[in-house]
Amino acid sequence: MATAGGLYVHSDSGAPVGRDDYTTLIIVHGYVWHAGTFAKLQLLAATYGVRIIGLNRREYPGSVPYTAEERALLPPVPDKPLTDAEQIRSNQQILETFMRDRGYELYRSIEGLVVERNLPAISQTGGIVLVGWSLGSTWMTSLLKHVAEFPVGAVNLREYVRRVVLSDPISCLLGYPYPAQDPWNPFFDTSLTYEERGQAFTNWITSYFAHGPTLDTFERRHALQTPPSTIARQTKEDFEATVHVPPGLPGGSDWTLVHGCVAYGIYGPLREGALFLSQDGKDTVGEEWRDVEVRFVWGDQSVWEVPYAAQLLFQEVADGARDGKAMRKFTSLCVKGTNHFD
Repeated sequence: MATAGGLYVHSDSGAPVGRDDYTTLIIVHGYVWHAGTFAKLQLLAATYGVRIIGLNRREYPGSVPYTAEERALLPPVPDKPLTDAEQIRSNQQILETFMRDRGYELYRSIEGLVVERNLPAISQTGGIVLVGWSLGSTWMTSLLKHVAEFPVGAVNLREYVRRVVLSDPISCLLGYPYPAQDPWNPFFDTSLTYEERGQAFTNWITSYFAHGPTLDTFERRHALQTPPSTIARQTKEDFEATVHVPPGLPGGSDWTLVHGCVAYGIYGPLREGALFLSQDGKDTVGEEWRDVEVRFVWGDQSVWEVPYAAQLLFQEVADGARDGKAMRKFTSLCVKGTNHFD
């Protein structure tokens, strides 16, 4: 069913048997691969005594499609860099509004789930952990940046949400600039046709890579032969149960959003808003979730953009602590031997 915010509950493992105080993981998916990707996690819920809810974002199966007015907030992807400062700022502003609205619909969706499914509040074992995987991480950074602007509704979500997880986001989704040396991502490789890009990106993002400890030794292109890529191990039925292509086609909502947010620098301020707090400590409206933990979880055999993002993120957090900036609690976890889909 669709939530109050328009997202769709693709799967819900339900409350652990005999438990009324448990952790709930609410997971938001990435680009093209929807919440069906988390089906195997559902099988682990009972073992660990947790509840796992997988949400499909707008435009994905079961969710509420964007309205014409909402789609109008996605400016066309420029085929060359814009030079008109007024047009650039206008496009930035409407994309900032679009992402703020995504944070609010997630907020409302969580609020509705708490009420409708009687999810436990924070306690020794209770509370909600929000997880944004890949592109879904930008829904998390938008939520954290703007949460102080959102009104408290039927429940105060600050009493429920204890941690927000950014799960294996690639560097461009955190707004970090690409390095000068070989910044290859097939998604943005205009030397390839769309069909070639799609195939190359799918093979690339689902593969395993052996990286060295520095940017110079991150492997850009050549995947490990063993283990084989995630997609190579999938059956046709598994693939079809996890993928919804239309939003990722040229002109689709995710295609337009990612290209636009990268081109206009939208993701960086979202990242900063997720990590750093207002210095005066004053909320505007609602709760700012000042003490909600932000956790970065990543696989060391994911595509090079993931360890690169980790490197930059850790440096940014260290610099912020050194400079005495007000920050949310930040933790990280590297899952050894895993790729983007593990």
